[in-house]
Amino acid sequence: MHRGIRWVALLVMVVVAGARELCAQTVRYGVMGDSVTAQLRAAWTDDSTQSERAYCVQRARISSRPALGGGTDSIFRVLAVKPAPTTGQDPNHVQFECAPGTPELHTHTPATCLTDDAGSCTSCRADGPLAYSCQPSRSDYEELLTRGDQYAIIQCDRRAFRFYYPSDFAPPPQRARTSGSAP
Repeated sequence: MHRGIRWVALLVMVVVAGARELCAQTVRYGVMGDSVTAQLRAAWTDDSTQSERAYCVQRARISSRPALGGGTDSIFRVLAVKPAPTTGQDPNHVQFECAPGTPELHTHTPATCLTDDAGSCTSCRADGPLAYSCQPSRSDYEELLTRGDQYAIIQCDRRAFRFYYPSDFAPPPQRARTSGSAP
């Protein structure tokens, strides 16, 4: 009998301690609608000298629900995009701006470029270490934070999309240390 009570007490302590660790944890899911995916797949090319392309999200649905521990889980569904007017493009960058509050989507090319000159025979080559990069660049991060959008998206292959969020770039929370804890 006492052994059963100890197991229950241990289980309760683990659950309570685990719930504190999950406190305010938030999960975000990015989903591209079928028609948007088809549109962007059709525009994709494997040409290593292409310039990045830009789009503005025209319609999206965001649904959120409370999560265990007090966080909020959200699903960002992109239902329509349209090409954005650009002020500069090359294989490594695209300069564009969507209306305030309108999330941005841009492509990362399937190439590694040593310079921004796509016309140079040696500047861009198919594949390589930077090809198909799904990581937002520092300027991608800064643009997202400056604009204050809820999210932005990178298309990094015909079928691959990466959603990224302002909270992805926040510094990790500092845990309180007790006087007896080691550094």
